[in-house]
Amino acid sequence: MSQKITILILIVLVAVLTSCTNTAFDSKKWKNWNGKESFVRWDMTDDLINNYDLQGKTHKEIENLLGKPSNGIASSPDDYYYDLGPCRRGIDYGSLYIEFKNDKVIQVEKYCH
Repeated sequence: MSQKITILILIVLVAVLTSCTNTAFDSKKWKNWNGKESFVRWDMTDDLINNYDLQGKTHKEIENLLGKPSNGIASSPDDYYYDLGPCRRGIDYGSLYIEFKNDKVIQVEKYCH
């Protein structure tokens, strides 16, 4: 009987640790993130995408909300990338990609790579 309880506890523990943890987006926390608080940005991104209607926002509006992009890999000023830190699975890191056309957001994607 104790082996079954141990297995059940392990299953519950794994489920809790791997479950999606949605955190409310907070612009101040996002901008002040330094990478040491591992999952802060990753966890806020779903709320940001789903509840902040980013489509149609201007470069200035996005920068007011998220700060300057970390465009180290961008080839164009119309491609904004924000580092999200670890993805909560394996050793992969996340990015938020925002594409602009005529100073308006046309695409927002969350990546884990």
